[in-house]
Amino acid sequence: MFSTPLLSFLKARDPEMPAVVYKGQTLTVGELLHRSEQLAASLKTLGLKPGDTAVLAAMPDAGFVQIVYAAMMCGIRLAVIDPEMGRDNYREKLRQLNPEWAFVDARLLLLQEHPLLRRLYFRLSKKGMYFPRTSGVGIIATGPWMPVFQKKTWLKNLYKTVPKENPTQNLPETSDFLITYTSGTTSIPKGVVHSIGAITASIEQIADLIRGGHNRRIATHLPYFALIGLNAGVEAHLWEYKSSATAKLQFIEQQGITTLFAPPCDYLPLMEICEKEGRLLPDCLQHVFFGSAPVYRSFLERLLPLLPGHVRLSCLYGMTENLVVATIDGREKVQLPTDAGDIVGYPAPGVDIQFAADGEILVRSPQMYSRYLHLDSRDAWHATGDLGHLDAAGRLVLTGRKKDMIIRRNFNLYPGLYEPTINRIPGVTESAFVGVYDEQKHDETVILFVETHRPMTETALLSALSFGPYSIDREALPDKIVFATLPRKGRQSKVDKEALKKRSER
Repeated sequence: MFSTPLLSFLKARDPEMPAVVYKGQTLTVGELLHRSEQLAASLKTLGLKPGDTAVLAAMPDAGFVQIVYAAMMCGIRLAVIDPEMGRDNYREKLRQLNPEWAFVDARLLLLQEHPLLRRLYFRLSKKGMYFPRTSGVGIIATGPWMPVFQKKTWLKNLYKTVPKENPTQNLPETSDFLITYTSGTTSIPKGVVHSIGAITASIEQIADLIRGGHNRRIATHLPYFALIGLNAGVEAHLWEYKSSATAKLQFIEQQGITTLFAPPCDYLPLMEICEKEGRLLPDCLQHVFFGSAPVYRSFLERLLPLLPGHVRLSCLYGMTENLVVATIDGREKVQLPTDAGDIVGYPAPGVDIQFAADGEILVRSPQMYSRYLHLDSRDAWHATGDLGHLDAAGRLVLTGRKKDMIIRRNFNLYPGLYEPTINRIPGVTESAFVGVYDEQKHDETVILFVETHRPMTETALLSALSFGPYSIDREALPDKIVFATLPRKGRQSKVDKEALKKRSER
């Protein structure tokens, strides 16, 4: 068996303390460790070897957390692929990974075996999940029992092994542990490989923000965020991602949740309920985290009137390759100007930042990924694809995405420089600039897509962009404004600008 700093921290906690709470069932620290050790012992008997790759396509529940800890003990690496990314995308990533094992929810296996059921499922589901049939991969079925006939081992049967008292050795910090994928095309999937040392450093960064105060119970639908809570010494409550906003508010109140961790879009339904009912978010909340997506000032201005005054807001800027680059207090951010760009905060401890000649942000830190899966190594500095600078106070300011730059006539339009201002206009939820090349004009046509939460006309919006506190450079004014619900992708729910561009090119 292997040991890691994350396992050592868990073993140092009171074994009777609650660790993971899911669907009313509480798993104590001692039970979590025991079940993870049982699972690790059974996995080794099953044939899993240090260095093996296992795909994790289990539903986000307490079992997911146990698999992660058992993987550490076995010294294998886990690949977490978003099951909502589409069949071709998933198949291409599996081909690149070439895994020896896969933890797969039995319901996904059932869809593999029944084409008619699969066809009906994808017809009825807007975001159908899928796991393609693969050969040469040992399948470990998770979740509820299903009439699945292919060769597999049921996860629930692997908890019957009594773990032996074997000496443990430390898993080297450089050992590959977690593989996640960035958004992108299926041609060359970007599998981001993280070592156990980098994952530990990332978890510690956020856990340090949680520790102290009255933070006692963290709620999230992403089970790997539960590891952050466990490392901070608080209870990790997993809730159903697709629960209604009303159910989530009840969950927060009934469970006494003190800490929330999610991208900004996950908070919008909760905010809409509170606005409609004229109420505040539950008073038990102490700390709210925003990660994985930009946190616009307009969002914070809308959120603050719905929060009890004691709630602390933490906005995190990072990426798959380096999870935490900079942080800023949300109440501070809402007071800062936006004309220079999106101020994402002070560099996190241990994070070094420099800028390329074109203004692209380069980072390095102990959290840094090891490499992309299809490459043997990486550069010493990671090129983020974001453009920016440090302001006079030493805060990192984003001015746009390098690849999002739109060139119209002789003007370089950086969407990230103007979208935060547009998002502050009352009634605007979020906006996105897209450039589409016009062969007749031999120039880019600039389209501004706008999602609103109250009625708005193109004339009124264009007037706001031309004059007053929300005005932008005249050269950046759009050729066309489209009011629409913005498409999003991935569990981070980032705006899918590629989809907007394809929609514009039709």
